[in-house]
This record gives sequence, C-alpha cells and structure tokens, in this order.
Amino acid sequence: MGKILLAYLPDAERKRIFTKGLAKLTPKSITEPHALANVLDEIRASGLAFESGESSPDVSCVAAPVRDHTGAVVAALSVSVPDMRWNQRPVEEWSALAADGAARLSAEPRLPLTAGGRGPP
Repeated sequence: MGKILLAYLPDAERKRIFTKGLAKLTPKSITEPHALANVLDEIRASGLAFESGESSPDVSCVAAPVRDHTGAVVAALSVSVPDMRWNQRPVEEWSALAADGAARLSAEPRLPLTAGGRGPP
C-alpha cells in the first residue's frame, strides 16, 4: 500500500523521501531510487500497485488509490493475502476488489480534510 501512496506524491516530496533512504523490509523490497521510480511510474499509469513479499514475506497485495472530491489521492485500499491464497484466484479478481472498493470510498461524501488530515472540529 505504501507504493501507491508514494506514487501519487508530488515529485519534490518523493525526492525528499528517496534522499532519506528507503528501508529494506524484506529481501524483495525495492529500495534503489531509480528502480522504484520506474515502478511508481507504472503504478500511476495503471492505477494499481502490486507487491509480492516486498513488505512481508509470503504475502501478496494489490492496492488502489482513494481520492477526495478534488481527485487528489488521500488514502489507499489494499487487498493483502498469503501467497498460497493469492494464486487461488486470477489477479484480475484481486485487482477488481481493490479498485472497486477504492472507487466506492472515493465516492463517499465526507467532511473536507485539513492539511493535517483532520476534519473540522
């Protein structure tokens, strides 16, 4: 889910994060900035982020962006399952679950968020 949020950050914010360095959570984690930038470009093009064992060993995930009323990405919705279950369904089914759920959340009327992520008091 982190990759989808990172993919939609402004370039300056992403560069700041890359400069700080990225934690390697598992041997499969993508931490090299150029390689990750390419993955983030693919995520923005497709609207979905996939991972297999990058955050947790033996877990696969698909995530989709949740947008506010302006279209800005404010959250993400992910479907994460053990690898042994991931292969029991076509990837398109997992993708549809994440994308449809994120679209439903994006369509929900809600209070506007402030810069700190909180609604009005």
